[in-house]
Amino acid sequence: MADAGAGPGLLGGLVGRVHQKVFGHPFVYDHIRPLAVGGIDMSPVYGALEARPDDVVVDVGCGTGDALRYLGPVSAYHGFDTDAVAIARARERAAQRPETRNARFEARLFSADDAAALAPTKIVLAGLLHHLTDDEARGLFRMLAASPQLKRVVTQDVVILPGRPVNNLLARMDRGRHVRFEPDYPRLADGSGLSVTQSWVMRCHPTRGLARYVVMILEPAGR
Repeated sequence: MADAGAGPGLLGGLVGRVHQKVFGHPFVYDHIRPLAVGGIDMSPVYGALEARPDDVVVDVGCGTGDALRYLGPVSAYHGFDTDAVAIARARERAAQRPETRNARFEARLFSADDAAALAPTKIVLAGLLHHLTDDEARGLFRMLAASPQLKRVVTQDVVILPGRPVNNLLARMDRGRHVRFEPDYPRLADGSGLSVTQSWVMRCHPTRGLARYVVMILEPAGR
């Protein structure tokens, strides 16, 4: 009986690992994924960050360094991701852009020590929250809120929406295991010290996009 019960679980685990490996490959992520969803234009997300030349930007879950396509000059940019292959690709992209010589990428988790040492003013969490449990997301928000120089956090995530079957199918296919309904994302900030000042749903591409993202702007409460 134990073997019979283990079969589907082992198969499900294998499928999950293959899904993570294939869809997490830099070429698939940077080229195949945009084609599958009708194109991806993240300029509204990075525009909402309002990064200026004197800002220190931290990108948690930076992936292959897509932010470099959208950010203008900043004082410093620090990208963190646990995927070493993605970080290697991000470093290659930075090396190809002379204007991003001050970009640094780390293949590891972002920590409270990093927040204290880097003193970020702007933080982007693009495609991160739907990979985190509620407790993990709330803990991250509390950690970010404790950074004394912080002015703004911008998040972007896939989302389940009523009446959007194509979007919802694409969302369910995402590698993230914690894709949420739209109202559930702002609730992650409750009691964290960060306030959601704006939240909206955008298409992944303004004219061709099949997928929708929820975007949030958060700022330190009481500052």
